[in-house]
Amino acid sequence: MRTAVLAAACALLLATPARADRIDFSSFTLPNGLRVLVSRDASVPVVATAMIVDVGGRHEAPGRSGFAHLFEHMMFEGSAHVPKGGFDRILESYGGDNNASTHADFTFYYEVLPSNALAVALWLDADRIGALSVTHEAVKNQIEVVKEEKRMRVDNEPYGSALYVDVGSHSFVNWQNAHPVIGSFADLDAASLADVRSFFDAYYSPDNITMAIVGDVDPAEVQSQVAAYFGPIKSKPRPAAPDTAEPVPAGERTISLKDQHAKLPALAVSWKGMPERGTAAHRALVLLGKALFSGKSSRLYQSLVKESRTAVSVDGALGFPVSDWDEYKAPGLFGAFVVHKRDKAPSSVKEPIVSEIARVAAAGLTAAELERVKVKFRSDWVRGRQTRLGRAARLLQGALLDGDAEAANRELALFMAVSGDDIRRAAAAYLKPDAAVWFTVTAGGGE
Repeated sequence: MRTAVLAAACALLLATPARADRIDFSSFTLPNGLRVLVSRDASVPVVATAMIVDVGGRHEAPGRSGFAHLFEHMMFEGSAHVPKGGFDRILESYGGDNNASTHADFTFYYEVLPSNALAVALWLDADRIGALSVTHEAVKNQIEVVKEEKRMRVDNEPYGSALYVDVGSHSFVNWQNAHPVIGSFADLDAASLADVRSFFDAYYSPDNITMAIVGDVDPAEVQSQVAAYFGPIKSKPRPAAPDTAEPVPAGERTISLKDQHAKLPALAVSWKGMPERGTAAHRALVLLGKALFSGKSSRLYQSLVKESRTAVSVDGALGFPVSDWDEYKAPGLFGAFVVHKRDKAPSSVKEPIVSEIARVAAAGLTAAELERVKVKFRSDWVRGRQTRLGRAARLLQGALLDGDAEAANRELALFMAVSGDDIRRAAAAYLKPDAAVWFTVTAGGGE
């Protein structure tokens, strides 16, 4: 996790005007299977190049958790023609920026730099895809880096373990879905050099990668450059796709957790068995999550924070807390996390959540409420496409997660068409009381 969240990285980069309704692009595929999407924007001489690799936490094998995230780090350790630290130094010498992030279903890499230096970024990426330095020293070094990251972001962060480990591990039954993307110390320490090299060979193959190049470029020249740098890299055989099937929830459950770093107690809830991406129910639950939990105007913020003064913070969404709604395939969660006051019982948080969902399942959202949520959704959608990196990310996620980059151009109209009745049906079908898993988090280890 060289970045916290993919969307946060997009927001920090240079924004330029773009049509809100469409990302125009062309595409080509090399003989070795590398797919490339090109979108021209000549407004300023800047280009974003990004790669999405079809490997994430769900592709790992039991006893080998954390390998996808480990390779996010390893990809910056050096390659045949680039020494350790050279990747960043070379890009920075051209005024460029780069980073990466690991998710349940993919790993994402990007560079943003002056468009006349595109060849530099392509050469660097091709060198690490074709000839990464997977040495004992590099692996050992990056395992220690990952372990320190886990200590900082998960183990020693208030609510870190609950959000990034416990909710997923107790909500899912299938190990492929239940284990955390960041992995475990035991699995990383047990990894041999042969194990690590085998993982790289299995997944970092041209035919398992899609690239997007967005900016001030000539598409024909891009194709020539990509072919020159990536064409010689041979594709490699891959394992079968993981089985991510989940059994039907076995009834409502309550899990008790203790957090020695938290100053206030919390209550979390999750439902699994969410609908497939691209379906009407999926879109309805995205908007419902925003109506219930997102921002100070949301139903449960108003109820729990403003009116009853039971809680101090409310968060939740489709995908929460394991993924953002648009960054995973399936299965996923619908979840919420409420930090509440010490003198309030967990039931004083649970009951309003249950009540609000029951109201939606019976009557949907009001027309005014649905319109407010749609306006905010559209605003976020447009803002996310104002950067070259944002457009590259959307095209790549459409290509990998939806099977079609053009999906990035269809989604807004489909979300705007969601009706109150769509939301009512989705809430009734997927957020049933007997399918919920509740998590009570005691602050300070119960002391």
